[in-house]
Amino acid sequence: MGRKAALFGFWIVGFTLGAFAWMVKTPVLNFVESIGLSADTSQALVAGFFGSVVMVLSVLAWSFLSSSS
Repeated sequence: MGRKAALFGFWIVGFTLGAFAWMVKTPVLNFVESIGLSADTSQALVAGFFGSVVMVLSVLAWSFLSSSS
């Protein structure tokens, strides 16, 4: 797989997960705030979680697609 194709794939995954996170942010934030955390803390936790998911999926995709076996 070429470099341009890999970058395009990472972009598509990031865009898709970002759009999904935006669509579900209100219910997720309401749930996190219902357990007693402030709005700022809950937003930081949700952003960190979705950011880590994007990175893990990107690295996994890269590792499977660039294997030489």
